[in-house]
Amino acid sequence: MDNKDIRLLIIAAFRYSLGRRTYMHEFIVNLIIKNSEIFNLHDWKRFIDEINEEENLGYPCDIQTWGKLVCFSENKLKNKRT
Repeated sequence: MDNKDIRLLIIAAFRYSLGRRTYMHEFIVNLIIKNSEIFNLHDWKRFIDEINEEENLGYPCDIQTWGKLVCFSENKLKNKRT
């Protein structure tokens, strides 16, 4: 698989995990951060928007994990725009 395929697979896993009570969200968030170079500005914005639009982020620990991705995404957007 090339980076484009991996990117799409990770985005699909992110969307699957978002709003579900599963252990996968922490793995997915860490995978996104670890592979941050394959995502573009649109992806970072979508991560933020989709997390902020989700009504059920789960337990407090889940909310904290999703918040980690929001903060990381905001930093990526900020750094790429300067």
